[in-house]
Amino acid sequence: MKKHSSFCLLSAMFAFLILFLCSGSESAAAGGATLNSALIQGNQVVVTGTSSVASEDGILHLYAQAPYESGVQGVEVAQAPNGTATFSFPLNKNTANSNLFKKFTIVAIQNGVPTAVSNSVYITNPEACATHTAARRDGAIKGILPAAQLLNANNLTDLGVHQATYNLLLGRITSGGGIDYQYNGKTWHFNAQVVSEYDIVARRLNAQGIQVTFIILNDLGADPTLIHPLARDGVAANYYALNAADQAGAEKLAAVASFLGQRYSNTGHGTVDNWIVGNEVNARQMWNYMQAVDVNQYAAEYAKAFRILYNGLKSENANARVYVATDQQWAAASNPAQYYGSRPFLVSFNDYIRAEGNIDWRLSSHPYNVPLYDPNNWTPTGYATHSQSSRYVTMQNIDVITDFLSQPELLSPSGAVRTVKLSEVGYSSINGEQQQAIAVTYAYLQAISNRYVDGLIISREMDEAVEIAQGMAVGLLNGSAQPKLAYDFYKHAGDPNYVAQASAMAGVDLTSLVTMR
Repeated sequence: MKKHSSFCLLSAMFAFLILFLCSGSESAAAGGATLNSALIQGNQVVVTGTSSVASEDGILHLYAQAPYESGVQGVEVAQAPNGTATFSFPLNKNTANSNLFKKFTIVAIQNGVPTAVSNSVYITNPEACATHTAARRDGAIKGILPAAQLLNANNLTDLGVHQATYNLLLGRITSGGGIDYQYNGKTWHFNAQVVSEYDIVARRLNAQGIQVTFIILNDLGADPTLIHPLARDGVAANYYALNAADQAGAEKLAAVASFLGQRYSNTGHGTVDNWIVGNEVNARQMWNYMQAVDVNQYAAEYAKAFRILYNGLKSENANARVYVATDQQWAAASNPAQYYGSRPFLVSFNDYIRAEGNIDWRLSSHPYNVPLYDPNNWTPTGYATHSQSSRYVTMQNIDVITDFLSQPELLSPSGAVRTVKLSEVGYSSINGEQQQAIAVTYAYLQAISNRYVDGLIISREMDEAVEIAQGMAVGLLNGSAQPKLAYDFYKHAGDPNYVAQASAMAGVDLTSLVTMR
């Protein structure tokens, strides 16, 4: 009986081994393909990878696909024989057959059917075809959100700021006409009067030696094309998710990116060095509305639109930098009905970008204090800790952001740590101007002590009535354009005498609270 059982066991094991080997042989025969890169070389695109796929017709077919396409959708642009995975084909920039915004996938014939057999990759060096590259105005990190009505005043020069941010509303520039722009075989229309307003802003700031950052905001304009399909349900929001989910949206977004990149690249309209895509986009319900989905799907939709803007802007101005926009909610548990924590959102965004071709995105963060109306950003609290599990990031723990970006999987294509622009942070003077003065002094000390921070933007030059009603008098000037105490302290930010004064008012040496990075 034991011998019989042993014989049965051996027979079963032998049969399993045969099945395993046969299965392995079939997998090996089917093979796989991996695309590693898609790069512009001259007027060609070269896509490279590895492949052990045996297409039944002896040919591997490379398909170009729009961001919203998958599987075997798209158009064949190149071929290679079985066993190779290097393809070359025309870029066709600014034609109806442009491949600048496409992703590329290998398709093989299997069982008589065209089948996608590889991952997909996008072009990752759009700057290689740029024709309007402008020199950057990089300098000191001190910046501000200027008051439009004070652009002709001398405040910015007096403050010594080197950077300024300004909101650019897509609904405004794409509603109406006056400017006809030919791109990718179509004519696109832009509002000449509105665009001229942005020209004036860029030129006036440039004339003062100030580096300009435009924040691209998707407001509810007359044309819903740029609004994501999942954001067209009538829900009121400040701004809406960008649309790369269908042909009309993806094509218009590409035209907008090219138009902006070209116009603001030292072509007589002012130069914009930096572009921030959206405002606090992890705060889905309020600032980048689309219907509630999980963080991975949400980040993927944002990444598709971000990549179109990135490729479009940098294909005109190679020196442009493009930033992802998040708020101060860091490791706060995501609540898809309202928001996603910045960290889980960035993890998903980065994973999606890396999977289809890593690019040199940067991060824009708003490390406001918690609660917002409290200007005391120097006293430790349980809200902001020096840990990746910190619920919030404020000026007290911006090292959490840059430590996160220092991880190997978060590095740029060149292996560098991505820079962070603290593009909106402000402190209220409602409860006294001294507190605000201390706060801007400490914020500057923290920012200047972190080598990965490329900008600190105080969120208001002048108070706004609507924010004052909410307890947020964050301007360095009051509503009558008169300077507050914080104006003088920001003007002299980093000056040892002013640091000493701020420390005396705070009752603690502010330099002892600085975290170096």
